[in-house]
This record gives sequence, C-alpha cells and structure tokens, in this order.
Amino acid sequence: MSAPGLQGLRPWIIQRISAVYITLFIFYFSISLFIITPLSAQGWVNWVATPLNNISLSLFFIALLWHTWVGIRDVILDYVFNVVARMFVLTLVSSVLVGSGFWAFRALARVQFGS
Repeated sequence: MSAPGLQGLRPWIIQRISAVYITLFIFYFSISLFIITPLSAQGWVNWVATPLNNISLSLFFIALLWHTWVGIRDVILDYVFNVVARMFVLTLVSSVLVGSGFWAFRALARVQFGS
C-alpha cells in the first residue's frame, strides 16, 4: 500500500527514466548509423547480433513499452469513465503491448541465436 499523495510519483519516475533511456538509445543509434552505415539486410543483422547492441535494443524495447503503458494507462484512467469500458480498453492496450514485446524479443533472439 502506498502512502497518500504518492500514487502518481512512481509512474512519473518511470516515465522520466524511460524517456531518458529512450533518448540516449536514439542518440547512440544515430551515431552508430553514421559510423557503421549498414546498408544491407545482413549489415543490420550483424549490427543487431552484436551483444552490446542486442542488449541495448532489448532495454530500448522494455523502456518504450513501459513508457507507452504508463502514458496510455493514465490517459485511459483520466478519460474513460465507464468501468467496464475502462477495463476493456486497458486489457486491449496491455494485450497489444505484451504481444509487441514478445514479438520484439523473439526477433532479437532469432538474430542473436540464429534460430
């Protein structure tokens, strides 16, 4: 149970930390793009298969999905007043985000482990 007045602090911190990581990753990705310039599909596979890039890309997807969930959840909680509709929309959004996460990690694992 959280203390009164702190219900919004945890999502706020999650949003800020994930936004910082997303920004740093985009900066890193942009620099990598200019330095390496993998123009072929195999070049991209080699870039993603590098452990540092694969881990940072995995963390990027986690941060992106978490950031998205917190933001959309707050909007839904603020603007969808019917409880049944709210639960339906939250379930739908969470299902899409979880499915997207599984898809992303499956793709990264296929590149990393060659499955």
